[in-house]
Amino acid sequence: MQREEQSKILPIGSKLPSFTLQDTNEENFNSEQCELEHGLLVMFSCNHCPYVKGTDETVIRLAKEFQKRGIKFIAINSNDPVAYPEDSFENMQVKVEEMNIPFQYLFDQKQEVAKQFDAACTPEAYLFDHEKRLVYHGAICDNPKYPSQVQKMYLQDAIEQLLKGEDPAPNYVHPLGCSIKWR
Repeated sequence: MQREEQSKILPIGSKLPSFTLQDTNEENFNSEQCELEHGLLVMFSCNHCPYVKGTDETVIRLAKEFQKRGIKFIAINSNDPVAYPEDSFENMQVKVEEMNIPFQYLFDQKQEVAKQFDAACTPEAYLFDHEKRLVYHGAICDNPKYPSQVQKMYLQDAIEQLLKGEDPAPNYVHPLGCSIKWR
Protein backbone atom coordinates (compact mmCIF):
# COMPACT_ATOMS: atom_id res chain seq x y z
CA MET A 1 0.00 0.00 0.00
CA GLN A 2 1.43 3.38 -0.96
CA ARG A 3 1.80 6.16 1.60
CA GLU A 4 -0.70 8.40 -0.23
CA GLU A 5 -3.37 5.73 0.23
CA GLN A 6 -2.51 5.27 3.90
CA SER A 7 -2.70 9.00 4.63
CA LYS A 8 -6.44 8.95 3.89
CA ILE A 9 -6.90 7.88 7.51
CA LEU A 10 -6.15 11.51 8.50
CA PRO A 11 -6.87 13.54 5.35
CA ILE A 12 -6.44 17.29 4.99
CA GLY A 13 -9.34 18.93 6.83
CA SER A 14 -9.42 16.30 9.60
CA LYS A 15 -9.78 17.42 13.19
CA LEU A 16 -6.83 17.10 15.56
CA PRO A 17 -7.02 13.64 17.18
CA SER A 18 -7.73 13.59 20.90
CA PHE A 19 -4.78 12.53 23.05
CA THR A 20 -2.96 13.16 26.31
CA LEU A 21 0.77 12.54 26.58
CA GLN A 22 3.49 13.35 29.08
CA ASP A 23 6.24 15.80 28.15
CA THR A 24 9.87 15.77 29.28
CA ASN A 25 8.95 17.94 32.29
CA GLU A 26 6.58 15.14 33.33
CA GLU A 27 3.56 17.36 32.65
CA ASN A 28 0.61 16.27 30.53
CA PHE A 29 -0.33 17.80 27.20
CA ASN A 30 -4.01 17.35 26.35
CA SER A 31 -4.96 18.05 22.73
CA GLU A 32 -8.58 18.86 23.64
CA GLN A 33 -7.59 21.46 26.24
CA CYS A 34 -4.97 23.03 23.99
CA GLU A 35 -5.84 26.67 23.20
CA LEU A 36 -4.62 27.81 19.80
CA GLU A 37 -4.14 31.36 18.62
CA HIS A 38 -3.37 30.59 14.96
CA GLY A 39 -2.33 26.96 14.76
CA LEU A 40 -0.49 23.90 16.02
CA LEU A 41 2.41 21.95 14.58
CA VAL A 42 2.58 18.31 15.67
CA MET A 43 5.85 16.72 14.60
CA PHE A 44 6.70 13.06 15.03
CA SER A 45 10.33 13.00 16.04
CA CYS A 46 12.91 11.02 17.98
CA ASN A 47 16.54 11.23 19.09
CA HIS A 48 18.42 8.73 16.93
CA CYS A 49 17.20 9.35 13.36
CA PRO A 50 19.74 11.14 11.11
CA TYR A 51 16.87 12.89 9.29
CA VAL A 52 15.60 14.32 12.59
CA LYS A 53 19.13 15.32 13.58
CA GLY A 54 19.43 17.08 10.22
CA THR A 55 16.26 19.12 10.88
CA ASP A 56 16.55 19.75 14.64
CA GLU A 57 18.14 23.19 14.25
CA THR A 58 15.65 24.18 11.54
CA VAL A 59 12.65 23.15 13.67
CA ILE A 60 14.03 25.01 16.70
CA ARG A 61 14.52 28.13 14.55
CA LEU A 62 10.99 27.82 13.14
CA ALA A 63 9.56 27.37 16.64
CA LYS A 64 11.33 30.48 17.93
CA GLU A 65 10.06 32.49 14.96
CA PHE A 66 6.49 31.20 14.68
CA GLN A 67 5.56 30.64 18.34
CA LYS A 68 5.78 34.43 18.70
CA ARG A 69 3.22 34.64 15.90
CA GLY A 70 0.71 32.24 17.47
CA ILE A 71 1.74 28.79 16.21
CA LYS A 72 2.18 26.22 18.99
CA PHE A 73 4.83 23.53 18.42
CA ILE A 74 4.99 20.04 19.95
CA ALA A 75 7.10 17.01 19.07
CA ILE A 76 6.09 13.43 19.76
CA ASN A 77 8.43 10.45 20.07
CA SER A 78 6.61 7.18 19.38
CA ASN A 79 9.64 4.94 18.88
CA ASP A 80 10.16 1.73 20.87
CA PRO A 81 12.83 2.65 23.47
CA VAL A 82 13.61 -1.01 24.15
CA ALA A 83 14.83 -1.56 20.60
CA TYR A 84 16.20 2.02 20.34
CA PRO A 85 17.50 3.06 23.79
CA GLU A 86 18.60 6.46 22.46
CA ASP A 87 14.87 7.24 22.16
CA SER A 88 14.09 6.56 25.84
CA PHE A 89 12.20 9.10 27.94
CA GLU A 90 15.37 9.86 29.91
CA ASN A 91 17.30 10.55 26.69
CA MET A 92 14.44 12.75 25.46
CA GLN A 93 14.90 14.84 28.62
CA VAL A 94 18.65 15.11 27.94
CA LYS A 95 18.03 16.20 24.34
CA VAL A 96 15.59 18.93 25.39
CA GLU A 97 18.09 20.32 27.87
CA GLU A 98 21.19 20.03 25.66
CA MET A 99 19.52 21.55 22.59
CA ASN A 100 17.43 24.06 24.59
CA ILE A 101 14.30 22.93 22.72
CA PRO A 102 11.67 25.68 23.07
CA PHE A 103 8.59 23.44 22.83
CA GLN A 104 7.11 20.36 24.46
CA TYR A 105 8.59 16.97 23.54
CA LEU A 106 6.00 14.27 24.30
CA PHE A 107 6.45 10.53 24.80
CA ASP A 108 3.97 8.23 23.05
CA GLN A 109 4.98 5.16 25.05
CA LYS A 110 2.02 3.05 23.89
CA GLN A 111 2.38 4.23 20.25
CA GLU A 112 -1.35 4.94 20.15
CA VAL A 113 -1.02 8.58 19.07
CA ALA A 114 1.22 7.71 16.12
CA LYS A 115 -1.46 5.25 15.02
CA GLN A 116 -4.21 7.88 15.39
CA PHE A 117 -2.25 10.20 13.10
CA ASP A 118 -1.21 7.39 10.75
CA ALA A 119 2.36 8.62 11.25
CA ALA A 120 4.94 6.58 9.43
CA CYS A 121 8.30 8.25 9.93
CA THR A 122 10.47 10.78 11.71
CA PRO A 123 10.41 13.65 11.10
CA GLU A 124 6.81 13.94 9.95
CA ALA A 125 4.86 17.19 10.32
CA TYR A 126 1.13 17.82 10.80
CA LEU A 127 0.04 21.47 10.77
CA PHE A 128 -3.40 22.36 12.16
CA ASP A 129 -5.17 25.72 11.95
CA HIS A 130 -6.75 27.58 14.91
CA GLU A 131 -9.88 25.41 14.57
CA LYS A 132 -7.67 22.30 14.91
CA ARG A 133 -8.22 21.23 11.28
CA LEU A 134 -5.31 19.63 9.41
CA VAL A 135 -4.02 21.99 6.70
CA TYR A 136 -0.57 20.50 5.92
CA HIS A 137 0.98 17.05 6.30
CA GLY A 138 4.41 15.86 5.35
CA ALA A 139 8.04 16.84 5.03
CA ILE A 140 9.81 19.67 6.80
CA CYS A 141 12.08 20.31 3.83
CA ASP A 142 13.39 18.65 0.67
CA ASN A 143 16.66 17.40 2.20
CA PRO A 144 16.25 16.66 5.92
CA LYS A 145 19.42 14.60 6.24
CA TYR A 146 21.69 17.27 4.76
CA PRO A 147 20.56 20.73 5.93
CA SER A 148 23.21 22.57 3.90
CA GLN A 149 21.62 21.20 0.71
CA VAL A 150 18.01 22.24 1.46
CA GLN A 151 16.33 24.12 -1.37
CA LYS A 152 12.65 23.89 -0.37
CA MET A 153 11.28 24.63 3.11
CA TYR A 154 7.85 23.01 2.84
CA LEU A 155 6.85 23.40 6.49
CA GLN A 156 7.98 27.02 6.76
CA ASP A 157 6.07 27.87 3.58
CA ALA A 158 2.94 26.11 4.90
CA ILE A 159 3.07 28.00 8.20
CA GLU A 160 3.57 31.34 6.44
CA GLN A 161 0.61 30.60 4.15
CA LEU A 162 -1.56 29.62 7.14
CA LEU A 163 -0.69 32.88 8.90
CA LYS A 164 -1.72 34.82 5.78
CA GLY A 165 -5.12 33.09 5.87
CA GLU A 166 -4.29 30.94 2.84
CA ASP A 167 -4.54 27.19 2.41
CA PRO A 168 -1.02 25.76 2.24
CA ALA A 169 -0.03 24.65 -1.25
CA PRO A 170 1.08 21.99 -1.47
CA ASN A 171 -0.87 20.62 1.49
CA TYR A 172 0.89 17.22 1.35
CA VAL A 173 4.55 16.46 0.68
CA HIS A 174 5.68 12.88 1.22
CA PRO A 175 7.74 12.88 4.44
CA LEU A 176 11.39 11.84 4.27
CA GLY A 177 12.94 10.06 7.23
CA CYS A 178 13.34 6.92 9.29
CA SER A 179 10.37 4.67 9.88
CA ILE A 180 8.72 4.78 13.29
CA LYS A 181 10.16 1.91 15.30
CA TRP A 182 7.11 -0.13 16.24
CA ARG A 183 7.05 -2.71 18.99
